[in-house]
Amino acid sequence: MTQQVMFGGNWTQQKLEILSKYLRAYRKIFDGNTRARYFRVSYVDAFAGTGVIPRPDIEGTFAELIPSLAEAEEEFRKGSVRRALEVDPPFHQYKFIEKDRAKCEELAALRSEYPNRDIEVVNDDANVELLKWCREMNTRRERAVVFLDPFGASVEWKVIEAIAGTRAVDLWILFPYAAVNRMLTRGRKPSPAWCDKLTRVFGTATWEDEFYSTSLMTSILDPDTEVELVHKSANRTKIVSYFVNRLRTVFSEVAQPGLLMNSRGLLFVLFFAGSNKTGAKIANDLLRDIAG
Repeated sequence: MTQQVMFGGNWTQQKLEILSKYLRAYRKIFDGNTRARYFRVSYVDAFAGTGVIPRPDIEGTFAELIPSLAEAEEEFRKGSVRRALEVDPPFHQYKFIEKDRAKCEELAALRSEYPNRDIEVVNDDANVELLKWCREMNTRRERAVVFLDPFGASVEWKVIEAIAGTRAVDLWILFPYAAVNRMLTRGRKPSPAWCDKLTRVFGTATWEDEFYSTSLMTSILDPDTEVELVHKSANRTKIVSYFVNRLRTVFSEVAQPGLLMNSRGLLFVLFFAGSNKTGAKIANDLLRDIAG
C-alpha cells in the first residue's frame, strides 16, 4: 500500500462525518424528488489520496482480539473516498483526482471492491483537472458535490470561481488556516513567493490591505529619516471572515464556517458554498457544533 503522511486526529473525523452526512442527505433529495431525478449527480474528490487514513498498524494490540474494536478501527480509517462510495443510493459517477501515480493505482483498485460504482480516476493536478471538468460539465443535466481537501494552500481561487460559475455544484472546501496564517508573517510583509501564493489562494491582492497596516517612526540612527513599520493585523476572525466574504462574491449561498481544531489551536476551516438554499441549510445544521 502506498505510504501517506501520518496526519489527522479528531478534527479529521469531524470533517469526514460532516461530509458523509451531507452526501447521504444530498442523494436522498435527488433520489426522492421527482424533478431532481432528472439530473445525473456526481461526487468529485479533488485530492483523493488512497481512500484510507494512515494509522499505526493495530496488529499485536487488543483491537485484533476484539472484533468490535477492529471494526471501529476499520471505520475510523476510511477517508472521504470510501465514505462517498458507501453512500446509498450511490452517486451516478465518482471522479477521484490525485497527482500521485501510485495513489491513483490504489484508487483504481477500488473498482473491484465497489463493482456497482462508476469510478473514474484521474492522475493530474487538481487545479488543472477541475478547470477542465467545469468547462465540460453539462449544467442542464448534471449536478455534483465537489470536495476540496488539499495538502497545504494548493487550491487556486480561479478553480473556486469556475466551480461557482457552473451554478450546479455544491462545494465543500477545507481551508488551510494554519498554513495561511504562517505565511502572513509578523513585522514584515511575506516574501514575494508567499505573496504570490496568497494572492492565488484568495484570488486578489487586497489581502495585503486587509491583513497589514503600516506606520512611520523616526530612525534612531538618523533623526531626519523615517522608517516604515509593518504591522500584522490579521487574526483568526479576520482571516476566516475575509475568506467567507470572498466566497460570497461568487456563490449565492455560503454556510457558517466550521472550525477544526487540535490541542494547539485552529488548523483548518471547513466551508460549504453552493447555489441553493436547501444545501446551505443542511450544511449549516451539520456545521453548527463546530461553527466559529
